Amino acid sequence: MNEETVTLPTCWKHFQQALDSGVNRVLLYGPPGTGKTYAGLRMGNVSAGAFRLICTEDMTNLDVTGGFLPASDGSFQWMYGAGIKAWNGDGMTGGRLVVDEIDKAGGDVEATLLSILDSEESAEWSHPETGQMFRPKPGFSAVMTTNIEDMEDLPPALTDRFPVKIRINEPHPDALERLSYDLRGIAKNLCDAGERRVSLRAFMTFDQMRKTIGTEDASKIIFGDRAESILDAMKIEAVA
Repeated sequence: MNEETVTLPTCWKHFQQALDSGVNRVLLYGPPGTGKTYAGLRMGNVSAGAFRLICTEDMTNLDVTGGFLPASDGSFQWMYGAGIKAWNGDGMTGGRLVVDEIDKAGGDVEATLLSILDSEESAEWSHPETGQMFRPKPGFSAVMTTNIEDMEDLPPALTDRFPVKIRINEPHPDALERLSYDLRGIAKNLCDAGERRVSLRAFMTFDQMRKTIGTEDASKIIFGDRAESILDAMKIEAVA
């Protein structure tokens, strides 16, 4: 990330300011496809490692704290989950845990995450086999993401652990730079356009496909009924 040389939109500037102030719990919410996960994994000090946890209804605590998994020799070995890996970081300093789409976590996992994301003074976890006690190493941080707009739809005990909540309403400049120049303006304008919203991922796929099959065919495949309006918007951007 080149935060020092890139002018950040207000939402991303607030995220950077929170990190620079030493805030170690930040919730990023808003429309999908704006780079929330990408930034959570890369912005700020992640030298001790960043570990991603993608929440689904079917996930278990194995993903968070760990469990026994089959090894290549047929035996079973304990493998730590993303939460404990982030606690341990590089062994001296805690890393960062990025919890994606927290609203999709089931009840058991949510309860475990409440423990993992508790304050440094209270958070602890005991290995079920060895009894070894784990606590987050100094420097541990967590970034939680969700596409939910109303924070009241999330459990209060969870959101209370994240005093800084930032609505991301613009793609990060680094994400926009992955698009061809002629698409950046329209992608930025439509990422938070309500019912007219188009994901940044859709524009990236369109950008890739049009190089092979042409602009019109790619737009029909990616944007469907909205293809004509998207192409018209592109023409306006081109002469603006």
